[in-house]
Amino acid sequence: MKEFRISLPNEPGQLARVGEALGSRGVNILTVAAFGDVNLVALVVDQEDIAREGLEELGLSFQEAELLTLNVPNRPGELSTFAKKLGDANINIESIYLLEASGEEAKVALTVSDMAKAKQVLGM
Repeated sequence: MKEFRISLPNEPGQLARVGEALGSRGVNILTVAAFGDVNLVALVVDQEDIAREGLEELGLSFQEAELLTLNVPNRPGELSTFAKKLGDANINIESIYLLEASGEEAKVALTVSDMAKAKQVLGM
């Protein structure tokens, strides 16, 4: 999985423009994050190649980052369990998403400063 980090103009309707371009191509947005007046939107989608084409056709500047996905117990304190392992190994978590949570399990996705080392530390 990949995260798309998209730079958008700070103008009304820009997120709708992205949503329409992806939706019209049948791309489903699995999760999205944006904060404050920063012109950066991060998306995780189900069809990366088609999403990439759509973003390129819109002429938007974007970057892609590989996501590490984890299935973790859905209970208090689990964030600290894997975050501490990564922190102790001097691996920075750059972004994190909750992809789904049901019953006893949650699926999270994150970008990290060192993917190979993170996989090793987490036993993947």
